[in-house]
Amino acid sequence: MGGSSPNGGVAAVAGGPSGGAPPNTGGSAGAIDTGAAAGQGGGSGGDAVTRGGTAGASGGNAPVGGQTGDGVPAVVSGGVRWVGRVDTSNAAGPRFAWSGTGFVATVEGDTVSVKMRSEGNEAIYFQPVIDGMPGTRVSVASSDGEKVLTLGTGLGAGEHVVALYRETEGKPGYAVNTFLGFASGTVKDPPAYSGRLIEVIGDSISAGYGNLGSEQHPNGGDDPSGGCRFSTATESAYMTYGAVAARALGADASILAASGWGVYSDNGGNTTNVLSTVYEHTLAGMASPAWSFALKPQAVVINLGTNDFSANMSLGQSAFSGSYKALLTKVRSKYPDALILCGIGSLLYGTGLSNATSYIGAVVADVNAAGDPKVKVLNFGQQDASKGTGCDWHPNVTENQRMADLLVKELRASLNW
Repeated sequence: MGGSSPNGGVAAVAGGPSGGAPPNTGGSAGAIDTGAAAGQGGGSGGDAVTRGGTAGASGGNAPVGGQTGDGVPAVVSGGVRWVGRVDTSNAAGPRFAWSGTGFVATVEGDTVSVKMRSEGNEAIYFQPVIDGMPGTRVSVASSDGEKVLTLGTGLGAGEHVVALYRETEGKPGYAVNTFLGFASGTVKDPPAYSGRLIEVIGDSISAGYGNLGSEQHPNGGDDPSGGCRFSTATESAYMTYGAVAARALGADASILAASGWGVYSDNGGNTTNVLSTVYEHTLAGMASPAWSFALKPQAVVINLGTNDFSANMSLGQSAFSGSYKALLTKVRSKYPDALILCGIGSLLYGTGLSNATSYIGAVVADVNAAGDPKVKVLNFGQQDASKGTGCDWHPNVTENQRMADLLVKELRASLNW
């Protein structure tokens, strides 16, 4: 299980509830731009208060409706502006599943609530954000049927900027949600899209596996109390490094993450459970509808490899690099102009870390030499487990903040954000 002592080359399998734990690294690698803290303040990942969007009916998954001043389109359906991938083929019931997917709306009224349905077994959690302030999380399970979720009360008269983000990952087998409109509050034109978008492709680290949980690892060992295992209650996409960095930069985050999955194989060695097989899906585990890729991110973060090396710490360069380069090529074909950051860490160590660093670095060098300078390595360093971790040794909120700071620093330097 995830809290077991390390005996290989990978830290806490960045994914399913299995894998070795990392040793006490004694510190975090990489300089941190403390002046660029990606906290709750500053820019908002989909919570921008500027108006300008006009709600339009959407007959598919192409961007329609709200726009920024420079005409960048956004997906508007059901009176809200969507963040992340959403199936809007039925405007009366948009469906979504990936981590952090949700919407931003302008709503008038003292109380705001929405109607939501979940198609799957586990409870799916959501993070409401009203006027820039995160509220109490809410959840819905398939057994609830059509459930009314109260996002805020006692808000006062007038208009409020309301956002709601899915906290639970959407890998194949997890529930799909259907948004059925507002139960209370009067919906106005949604806030405009800032035009900034970050796409994150990853595993459990990027999904927020266990980041709300707490484990202690004295002397680099297992939590004396037994630690905690995966649950949807301890997973928060809103507090992942990708979403935190996006808020600091006034950007939206689209997170495509599956716990336990990798580039070449999952953490059990299954070569079919890899992100490339679901990358073009709107609803993660469903091949249809396919995502249009009409919205173009300025930056893409690929943070994969931990599970590949967990399954086989001596995984050869040819197998790993071939799969990695194929995914990188696919991403580049969708986004010709985007900056692509190839992340390393923060749960790799030993042989797994050295191999990942070498293999990914070589792939990036190859594509640079072939004429693509907008692909870079982003080293997230190693987490310091002595300071505590989330469930199954996974990054907690503090570690995600550290990683977000590194991402913010890179994007500010590379994109002048």
